[in-house]
Amino acid sequence: MDAAPAYERPLLFRLMVASRAILVSGLLFVPLMVINALQTLSLLTRPFSKRMFRSINRHLAHAYWTMLVLLMNKVYRVRIEWHSGELPPREDVILVANHQSAVDVMPLFALAQRCGRLGDMKFFVKEVFKYIPGPGWGMVFLDCIFLKRRWMADRRRIKATFERFQRERIPLWLNIFPEGTRFHSRKVREAQNTARHYKLPLCEHVLVPYSKAFETSVLGLQDQVQAVYDVTIGYPQGIPSLWQLLCGEVKRIEVHVARFALADLPRDAQGIEAWLNERFWAKEQHLQRLQKEGSFRMPKKSAAAARPICAGDVLAN
Repeated sequence: MDAAPAYERPLLFRLMVASRAILVSGLLFVPLMVINALQTLSLLTRPFSKRMFRSINRHLAHAYWTMLVLLMNKVYRVRIEWHSGELPPREDVILVANHQSAVDVMPLFALAQRCGRLGDMKFFVKEVFKYIPGPGWGMVFLDCIFLKRRWMADRRRIKATFERFQRERIPLWLNIFPEGTRFHSRKVREAQNTARHYKLPLCEHVLVPYSKAFETSVLGLQDQVQAVYDVTIGYPQGIPSLWQLLCGEVKRIEVHVARFALADLPRDAQGIEAWLNERFWAKEQHLQRLQKEGSFRMPKKSAAAARPICAGDVLAN
């Protein structure tokens, strides 16, 4: 049986857990600010070698995110249950995932680490995020794409960024959360109203995805990216907060990964939107199974399909 939540433990225990969480938070923030300083210094290399500039920042990101994966696996003992077939080594991908909590990035880091692409991760994030010291400042140096939620302006920025990715042959593991926000009961009601309007299936565990960023990524990166990874993240104990993770309350995370060759996706906006809606309906079914059975695992599946097989799979759970 999983450990009892912190609120069921004695007061002294809860204070000890909270103290450790605060200490870990501080220990994680200090090296992040050091990395920000080193990233700023890396600007000195950019006029002479953009490749060196990117390499420095890639290695800094890889080092910090590896520390987070190790913390999750070795200190907090979070067990990730992988459900996936074989994933080819070191390919450039677009990754689409459901978004429930800030904790979602942790299994994504673990997946990229297993596939040898941790330092190549890039995210679509809100414009305001780049002003946050630590993670926001760091993402500026990693070529993450900041969105203002004004599509015409965002589209021009995205297309220019993708052209630079291809021109400079920048390795790419592009993460997209198409729902555009974290999962919340109020958002579910709004999404169901949208689904009724467009005659889509009603979902209780995912929101209706926005297809614009994904569509632009598929069409703009078709000469660089080999595949789309459809990633579904589930929490058997309920959706946790980052604070609950730091308090050690997250014991297990379920991750389902389905790979689709980019060449097999539609090439028109309507087809791409329909494909994405189908994938989110599949996510809904995975999450319904998790709620009923406690796992994404389907009956009579072979053991080989239970975890991704990647070159660079250097961290076993």
